[in-house]
Order: sequence, then structure tokens, then C-alpha cells
Amino acid sequence: MTTSKATREQLRRHNRQLMLHAVYSGLADNRAALAQETGLAKPTVSDLIGELIDEGLLIEVGRGQSTDSGGKRPTLLQFVPDARQVIGISLDVDRVRGVLCNMAGKIIAQHHANLLDIEGHPVIAIVQHVINGLIAQLDAPLLCIGIGVPGIVENSVGVVRYAPQFGWQNLPLAEILTDCFQVPVYVANKAEMAAMGQFAFGMPNDSRSPVVVLLNSTIEIGMVLGGAIYHNGGDISSLHVSRHIGQHSETGRLETFLSWPYLKRRAELLRQEHPNTTLPVTGLTFMHMQYAALHGDVAAQILVEEITDILAQVFSWIIAMLRPDHISLAGGIVDLGETVLNRIMDKAESLVQPELVQSVKFSLAESYELSALGAVAEALQNELRLVR
Repeated sequence: MTTSKATREQLRRHNRQLMLHAVYSGLADNRAALAQETGLAKPTVSDLIGELIDEGLLIEVGRGQSTDSGGKRPTLLQFVPDARQVIGISLDVDRVRGVLCNMAGKIIAQHHANLLDIEGHPVIAIVQHVINGLIAQLDAPLLCIGIGVPGIVENSVGVVRYAPQFGWQNLPLAEILTDCFQVPVYVANKAEMAAMGQFAFGMPNDSRSPVVVLLNSTIEIGMVLGGAIYHNGGDISSLHVSRHIGQHSETGRLETFLSWPYLKRRAELLRQEHPNTTLPVTGLTFMHMQYAALHGDVAAQILVEEITDILAQVFSWIIAMLRPDHISLAGGIVDLGETVLNRIMDKAESLVQPELVQSVKFSLAESYELSALGAVAEALQNELRLVR
């Protein structure tokens, strides 16, 4: 009996999601059109629409046009994005970023907290602090929470299998936060969340297979393939690539050549070779590199060229293996600017068929809240199937 009841409840939930998605996406805007679009019986559609109106998720907005054969004009339906709010959280090695959004991805409030080398369960306490800071700013019921975490995440059960930055292993994060806040919590890799954020809120509707390359404390990729998030991407820091310096070349892990400690050491060596460089001794940033390179600083130009050499290999591998229609570069590295992105594209054409590279659109994902927005999109997709 329990199994039968669960099945009926799951079917009803699924049908509600069909209704909401059809209205949200513009596939249907009245009860008769919904019955035709979903294949559900008209009494079932009317019953479910009544529920959704009572809950404030849909409203009636007047009469539509009658059909060519005449008849009663249909009552039009409209989705209400402000009826519920969603919290999205993104964790990085040094910061927790949170956003409060409506169901259309509009940011209503933001809240951040520094981690400062904290590990283990104290990190959870800071995540809870950020969530509480956003809950205090709610002006509609909280629907759900999405969390993006660097590392290996089993999203189907919300367990962080391995996140060495925080000392986490087999941590049931979704369960812990669900017990705390009493709403559904969805957890996934933060690069996957970044890809979901780009797909849902950050790019044209004609992109069905975008990839995000996220470079912060780790190097990770997130993928949406054929309109569906791919949950087996994530950290590619151990991928082996080659680097050329003058007449010499060497092979090593991606994290070796693109990690921030390595780039600072490389900048110091170049500073010794080019003492007139304007690259700062302390507080070096990607923005410093970009500014110095644009103004003819040889050390900065060499460093930027080496970075683009490595990223061209990553982009070429992605293009050859995954055939995306859009690649976005995300993270602090976007401060290197469009010129660097163009250099990566030019170099990629020498590594794979130029036609493959030319078929892909490239962009910089400049929002620091991208993974948090993606967490919102992931939560909405799981809870209401609202993402396009």
C-alpha cells in the first residue's frame, strides 16, 4: 500500500511540474492548451491548475483568443516568479557566496563570508550562517536551497564524496542542511553549477551544450549536454599537459602550471629576468598581468602567453571530445580579458581542426555569483523542472 501511495504522489508531483514548465516556458498558456501539450485529461489539468493557483504559483490574467472554429475564449494563465524564493550557495577555498533569487533567477539579496583556512564542520557552520543571513531577507516562502561545492559530489544523494579544500569526505551535506532548514537541499559540483547558471540565466536560448571552464583554487569543468546538466564533470586539475619555455618543453599536471602558487613563482622568475617589469612583488592579480601585458611589459606578456598555451590545450580537448556549442571561461582568470580569450581560440585552431573551433562560441563568464546562480537553477530544476 505504501508503494502505491508513493507512486501516486510521485505521479501527481510530476504532472504539476509538467504544468508549471509548460506555462513558464510559454509552451501553453491556458487549460485546453495544457491538456493538448501534456497529454493529460482535461479534468486532471483543471484540478492541478486549481492547486497551483491556490498556492500562488500561477494566476489567471484575462481571456485569450478563441479558436478558428469559435467557442468560448480560454482563460489565460501566467507563472508568478515571485511566489517563492530560492537560495543558491557557492563554496570556494576562501569564501562562501550566497544569493537569494526569485524563480526567474533575479537576484534579490547577496551574502558572503570568508573561510580563512577553516576546515571540516566549522565550514558547515559558516554555510549555515550565510543561509541564515539570506533567510532574514526573505519576502516570500523559501522553496529550496542549492549548494555548489568544489570536489567530487554524488548529486543524486547530496553527499560530498571528497572535497580536500575543506577536509570533507563522504559528508551528507544535503541531509545536514535539510534537517537544519526544513526545505529541500540540492548539492552538486560547483563547476557543474556554473555551467547550469550559464545555461539557465547567462546565454542565448539557442545554446544547448555549453561548457564552463572554472579556474579558481582548482581547475574544473561543468557541462550541459543537449540541454541536460552532466553530473560527472568536475575537477580536471590532474590532467597532463605540456608547457614550452624557449627551446625546452615539459609535461605536468594542469594544476602544476595553472595553480596560483605556481603562477606567482613563475612571475618571480620572470621578474628576475626582466627587472623593469611592472608586475608587483606582492598582491599579484590577473588584472595586474592583463594591464602590464597590454602596456608592453615583456614579463607579463610571457606569463600571459604561457597561460594561454595551457588553456588552448584544455579548450582543444573539450572541443574534440565533447563538441560543445559554447565554452565560457570563468573564475578569477576572466580578469585577463577578451584579448586573452581570443589568443586561446587562435592557438586552439592549431591543435584541432579549425572548423571545429570556429563552430563554437566563446565568452567570459564575468559574474562572481555564477556558481551560486547555477545552484539556484539546479534547485529549481530538481524541485519544479523550471529550467529551459
